[in-house]
Amino acid sequence: MTAEDRAWHAMSAAEALDALGVDRHGLSEGEANARLERHGPNRLPEARMVGPAQVFLRQFRSPLIYLLLVAGVLSLVIGDRWDATFIFGVLILNASIGAFQELKADASARALRSLVPQIARLRRSGVTRDVASEDIVPGDIVELESGMSVTADMRLIEAIGLEADESTFTGESMPVAKRASENLGIDTPVADRTNMVHAGTSVVEGRALAVVTQTGSQSQLGDIDLTLAEAGRSAGAIPLIRRMNVLARQIALIAVILIVVLGTMLALEGQGWREIVLLAIALAVAAIPEGLPVAVTVALSAAASRMARRNVIVRALPAVEGLGACTLIASDKTGTLTVNRLTVERVVLPDGRSIARADWQTGGADHALAELAAAAGLCNEAQLREHGSPVGDAVDLALLDFARENGGDVERLIAADRLSIVPYEPALRYAAVEADWGEETRTVVKGAPETVLPMCGGSGADEQGLADRLAGEGFRVLALARGQAQTGGGSIRDHLRNLELLGFVGLTDPLRHGVVEAVAKCHEAGIGVVMITGDHPATALAIARQLGMDVDEASVITGRELGSRRDDEEAFAERVVGRQIFARTEPAQKLAIVRALEEEGQIVAVTGDGVNDAPALRMADIGIAMGRSGTDVARGAADLVLADDNFATIVAGVEEGRVTFANIRKIVLFMLATGAAEILMFLLALSLGLAMPLTPVQLLWLNLVTNGVLDVTLGFGKGDGDELQHPPQRKLASLIDRDALILMFPGAALMTVIAVWVLHDRLALDMPIEDARNHVLVMVVTFQIAFLLSIRNLKLPFWRWHAPENGWMFVGMAVAILLQIAAMTVPALQSLLDTAPVESSFLWLCAGAALAVLLVTEIAKWWLIRMERATEEAMHFAGAPSIRGNR
Repeated sequence: MTAEDRAWHAMSAAEALDALGVDRHGLSEGEANARLERHGPNRLPEARMVGPAQVFLRQFRSPLIYLLLVAGVLSLVIGDRWDATFIFGVLILNASIGAFQELKADASARALRSLVPQIARLRRSGVTRDVASEDIVPGDIVELESGMSVTADMRLIEAIGLEADESTFTGESMPVAKRASENLGIDTPVADRTNMVHAGTSVVEGRALAVVTQTGSQSQLGDIDLTLAEAGRSAGAIPLIRRMNVLARQIALIAVILIVVLGTMLALEGQGWREIVLLAIALAVAAIPEGLPVAVTVALSAAASRMARRNVIVRALPAVEGLGACTLIASDKTGTLTVNRLTVERVVLPDGRSIARADWQTGGADHALAELAAAAGLCNEAQLREHGSPVGDAVDLALLDFARENGGDVERLIAADRLSIVPYEPALRYAAVEADWGEETRTVVKGAPETVLPMCGGSGADEQGLADRLAGEGFRVLALARGQAQTGGGSIRDHLRNLELLGFVGLTDPLRHGVVEAVAKCHEAGIGVVMITGDHPATALAIARQLGMDVDEASVITGRELGSRRDDEEAFAERVVGRQIFARTEPAQKLAIVRALEEEGQIVAVTGDGVNDAPALRMADIGIAMGRSGTDVARGAADLVLADDNFATIVAGVEEGRVTFANIRKIVLFMLATGAAEILMFLLALSLGLAMPLTPVQLLWLNLVTNGVLDVTLGFGKGDGDELQHPPQRKLASLIDRDALILMFPGAALMTVIAVWVLHDRLALDMPIEDARNHVLVMVVTFQIAFLLSIRNLKLPFWRWHAPENGWMFVGMAVAILLQIAAMTVPALQSLLDTAPVESSFLWLCAGAALAVLLVTEIAKWWLIRMERATEEAMHFAGAPSIRGNR
């Protein structure tokens, strides 16, 4: 077994020193240098950065891109330089947009490294000195005291009142008491290793001497870094990306089949290879929605701006829609659902009265409560800084706030003359003070009820029952008692008997404002909520009940009970399914839980703020980090960041995500419907023995310019207001479903018939093919505008809309018309597109044909709405839940 593989927490301090070949005087400089050579610097490995060129080239890995590349090359081969220029220009534009998004800095690894401080205080050859943290090696003897950061994993040799803040590492909201003499089992989870301190944590209280056991990538922090890297490699794509990839493969397959079939038909008819190549290029351009990436990016950017106004900062644009698609939110507790700050939330007095914080903040004076609060302020080791703010242990700060809220003079309480003090030590489980207060000298004790109650005269089962009741509600309970000053000399410890019990205080990490309502709204929107925390199971269960979650003891499972996914994936997944609270979990387990939930078919959004959350944030479909209290590691691994650290903000993000999904669905529907009309035009024209209705460059003009201006405006829709009344869309095919097909094809079919009739009619009048195609181009532009008007809202007829809902759409229609006018009148565009002005009578024909397309699409929409209402009514009469609320 190597040194790195040893279970240091299962050894005594003497055994650890012996195993590391060191004593309390520390290593010699020569031995330290040799170990530094052998183990390497105490830092995490640098992540290899991907260069911009590699990221840019990666954007071309798509079936649609391959088709366009082939079309561009074929255009060059046959000498159509304008077509080739347009095609390659489109490819470069799309790749540039994708590369810009992907080159967002991935700060996870750098943030992890920043958690390891620069300097540590250690002993070498019996001399204490400061050493750069990267030069620390296994076997170094380190001195720790309050306020210091921990530089490596260490086994405690001796500790006096040591408490460590491990909230960003384990999820535990309260400081963890550490004991050097603790004997632990080999299987003890990291969160319960009270004889160890770990890199990335800090000392809140006390002092200690420790020996370094693991450094750099061998530390627990290094394990998280490795897990984070593995999560990045195995993380699935965001739901929108998966939907787009499926759609791209389907479009590419259809385009290839059409090209092969029609090319073969033309070859059998004796057509030349140039005509076949032109047809292949035209079909590839017609089938591929070149402007789709730009339109989707604009829609996501608009949504990101709206979400930023609602305190959701977007790091990865596709995550905007992904949040709306999520079916399950796996939330961290500390700092996410709670505020990560201890407060006194409940008090129980000896007479049995239970007083909540809201009661003493709004109620009148209560003598017994005031006495309890004054005692909490006296038996307190917090200090005031120069500017007046208190500093100290989290429990002492909470008790000081409690004293202030109940009329206590905090400055006077802290400045009181303390004649004798027994500082809090984990082994004692209490603290005591003898202090002058007013005209008397008081003795005040605080501590665990089972420790303090035996010091009180007449205390028994009744008082212990009061404490147990408070603990059962999820509070950390402290008892406070007082007595008269003792005479006769001796230590204060010798006189702690026959005290008067003042009451019990219940401390907790309170829920964030609005989080209960947010959880309720998630359930209403069909989104499940589970809690994954490093905290104690009883505390997690109590918090879940406060959140309004329907949970009991059977809903809770601990990390120890879960075990490792590597041992038995199937058994692990069975333990995960159906659980709502995962307590005492380790980072690797959080990651495994997320994987199991995703394999179950859930689209998972993970929230968190600590280092321990980073792998799960990276692995999840959607990672959501806290902006204020979150670590740089968590923010770097996440897709979204909550600027106000409020879980309730996620609900606003879900709403915006669903609006964005609807907008993108309309964009895809619009582009595929118009693209289908273009393909059908070719099929119908060729079947009738006519020439191609449009040239490849005209198709590119339609798809990228006029069409592109129109579809982009659909991304600015603000929603219908009922987005949270529907469950999320789970299926990858939900972008184009049966309803979408019913909306698309009537209008597309009518566009096809009218456009081919225009081509046939103009050619029958002996009009040159260039002029006939010019008329078809104008007709198709008017069709696009009419279809846009209809699908802008899929639930209401177009005449019942209010223009302010999406004013950009009307701007887009005006721009598209102006662009087409420019195409017909500007010489350079006329030469490029083979266009010219058309007669006014034809424009009236275009208007009439566009109205027909609009009406046909409206009839299809009306039919779908009618069918949905009929289905809802049938389910209502059958006693089933409404589709609107439960589908």
